Amino acid sequence: MSFTIDTGAIAAKIVSPWQRARLFLDKSGMNNSVYVDGSYWANNPGWHSEDSQWKADRIASILARNSVDFSTCVEVGCGAGQILTRLAQQMPDKIFSGYDISPDAAKLWPASPPPSVYYHCVDFTTSNVNYDLLLLIDVFEHVEDYLGFLRKLARRARWFVFHIPLDMHISGLVRDRQLHARQQVGHLHYFSRATALATLEHAGFHVVADEFTDLSQQTKGGRRALTVLANLVRYGIQRISTDLAAKLLGGYSLLVVARAEQSPMATITGL
Repeated sequence: MSFTIDTGAIAAKIVSPWQRARLFLDKSGMNNSVYVDGSYWANNPGWHSEDSQWKADRIASILARNSVDFSTCVEVGCGAGQILTRLAQQMPDKIFSGYDISPDAAKLWPASPPPSVYYHCVDFTTSNVNYDLLLLIDVFEHVEDYLGFLRKLARRARWFVFHIPLDMHISGLVRDRQLHARQQVGHLHYFSRATALATLEHAGFHVVADEFTDLSQQTKGGRRALTVLANLVRYGIQRISTDLAAKLLGGYSLLVVARAEQSPMATITGL
């Protein structure tokens, strides 16, 4: 009697975390996602990690100014994971978790993160762990069903911080810059301050505070001459009204602190 060992079947059962993420995306119909097929990685090899310290500082500041008290924090769509490591350095008594569906992003996670930081290469909406604070930093403009996505998150935490690019401005409309945002960084939806806040309220959030951020003006490295010139004009208009500068020239995002209109579901302890 002879036996045949199906080595292919055995190999198929041995999968890496990145392969598990791909299998999940295949089953969920997201297998063509640019965050999985290498397209986003090719256009953005650093996954914007160079801006992480700046973003972490802005987040920490708005949390302090609005007396947001929390013990556990999750960042959904954490990308390279550097925002969480920077926050953990500033708040060593908190627990931080990062979720991202992208195997490419997971390759950039620190090999030895701070002991209070944990990463998960899986879709957060399939988990059952809730947190005190949820960060969504430059994320929901990438999601096809962004309202459905936001509603799923609305009962997963008590507090929320959003950072939302404001791609809808007169200069961008004249130059079709929304197409650049779609092709280069994967933005599928475009917001002004008014429509961003209306979206959050429509999805079940109560906005506590919001403020403009101006990354292109605050971080000087690697800026094109045209961007430097535009920043001079932005600064002049901003002295009159930041809202007007955002509507005319763009170059701003919106940082928002919010609470859910409904109480979060019972928390299941986890990291």
